Amino acid sequence: MTLLRISAVKRTKLPVAPLALLLQADNAPAKPAEKAATEPKKEAAEPSKEDTEAKLLAMFQKEEPITNTLNMVMVWVPKGYRVSRYEVTQRDFEEVMKSNPSKFKGDSRPVENVTWEESAEFCKKLTAKEQAAGKLPKTFYYALPSEDQWEYYVDDAALKDAITSHLGDRRNTESVGGLGPNKFGLHDVRGNVWEWCSTPVARGGSWRTFEDYLAISFRYAGAAGTRYDDIGFRCVLMEQ
Repeated sequence: MTLLRISAVKRTKLPVAPLALLLQADNAPAKPAEKAATEPKKEAAEPSKEDTEAKLLAMFQKEEPITNTLNMVMVWVPKGYRVSRYEVTQRDFEEVMKSNPSKFKGDSRPVENVTWEESAEFCKKLTAKEQAAGKLPKTFYYALPSEDQWEYYVDDAALKDAITSHLGDRRNTESVGGLGPNKFGLHDVRGNVWEWCSTPVARGGSWRTFEDYLAISFRYAGAAGTRYDDIGFRCVLMEQ
């Protein structure tokens, strides 16, 4: 009979400590997830209506030119108000008044054949339009110039830069700004069309005037509701 010899296998004793640590690790509460390195920024609050109005007012109170919603450049003059660089064009007038009474058509020509009443109404409507759009402070407004204002800003405007008939017989208006400006940067303050002032008086001469009518001091008294094909206007922008 053959005896089978079974060798005893020695088992290595597992260390207790690592197992205990493993169990502890499995039972440990989960760490809270770390916050994202960058959290989304909160959107800035929109400026209040009062802040917007204050910024707009500060901009208009600077002694600088302003370009309005019609692309009219309003030039600052040292007397403390602004004057439109050019006479109101037919394009400007039509955009606000939805009509064009001019005899000599052309977008860049001055509006003429316009009554004093329509000229004043244009200033009122432009004021309301820009204030409603938040483009004009509530304390500012457009108006026809007073005669004193006109006499101030006409300044050194010369006849060589005026569209008149003093050197010939003209038959119509010309586009605004075709000749040189005066020292304030204003064009056509003499010539092209007479300009209504805040009273029904027109100043500056026109395309058809000559001789004594071209004197800066000459005043043309027109009827407020009458149309003349050589009278237009220019705006001033002032603060109340």
